Amino acid sequence: MVLSEPGRLEQVAFPVPDVADEGAILEVEAASVCGTDLSLYKGTSNMGVLPVVLGHEVAGTIVDGAAETLDRWGVGVGDRVSPEPYLPCNDCGDCLQGHYHMCSEGRLYGITLPTHVKPSLWGGYGEYMYLHPKSRVHAVSDDISPKAACLSSVIGNGVRWISRKGKVSPGDSVAIVGPGAQGLASTIVAKEAGADPLVVMGLSADEKNLEVGEAVGATHTLYTDEDDVAERAIDIAGGSGFDVVVVTAPAEAAVHLAIDVVRPRGRLVQVGLLGSDASIPLDNIVGDEITLLGGRGQAGDVEKAMNVLERNADDVARINTHTFAIAEAETAIHRQLPGEQFDPDIVHAVLVPGEI
Repeated sequence: MVLSEPGRLEQVAFPVPDVADEGAILEVEAASVCGTDLSLYKGTSNMGVLPVVLGHEVAGTIVDGAAETLDRWGVGVGDRVSPEPYLPCNDCGDCLQGHYHMCSEGRLYGITLPTHVKPSLWGGYGEYMYLHPKSRVHAVSDDISPKAACLSSVIGNGVRWISRKGKVSPGDSVAIVGPGAQGLASTIVAKEAGADPLVVMGLSADEKNLEVGEAVGATHTLYTDEDDVAERAIDIAGGSGFDVVVVTAPAEAAVHLAIDVVRPRGRLVQVGLLGSDASIPLDNIVGDEITLLGGRGQAGDVEKAMNVLERNADDVARINTHTFAIAEAETAIHRQLPGEQFDPDIVHAVLVPGEI
């Protein structure tokens, strides 16, 4: 499925390339619909290069590949894998320092690799996907469902924000503001890290998301649009605030709430993109010596995420609440956007081959 322009997805056929010399072919088992996909469809994201085969949260089976490439990845034909979204050059300064998510070439599957760049099959919204030899690929065991496996990089984000940035330790109090897929993945990672209490916060309209939050490990959930939410959250944390707060919600109000509930000398990890400048109470950050950290996507975090996924596969699968055929990708997108087709029960949608 090619996003040819904002608001238009088309079925387009491309030849499956010969990978005898390099790279591999992935037969797609599942591709989940990320919030970035929704923004690209709406035309509100400045990240994408169109036309593009969408889909960067993907899992599938290797059906063909160059021997050298597969040996480097440690996999073979017939193995199930999940590729990371970032395609590093491995030559720029950031890549050489391990920050390949900031690679100067800015290549991301399903986002910045358009169809006019051969072999065109750069995303998971299709039957097959081409994997470049510089891809970072992770083996998936046979007992992990496709709807869980395709979220490997989302769990990787949670590992980065909770463990690497937040440095959460057993017994730390953690709040997650924003119960979308990224926030729920962070909840699973925080539970694994031993966070207690673990509070997930969202709007009243996020009721289904918060229910999933409770199911995957949150000790408490709170509605951010109710009165005195900050005071109630702080009470749950013991009266002084949270050791770590992760903000995945793309809203300035969420940032303000996070600053209100993080404890003095606590850590605030901001990952939700607002799309514009925000006004924040800098004096509070200075006076309380709050550590404010930005968090992008995963870089070297999916290895640990695969272990988290293995131990929590059923919980990870709960994030993908609704399944659609890949051919119904546009319907899946519309069901998650404001409008007549919007379905508030969808937490996160996953696309699979064939008919549903």
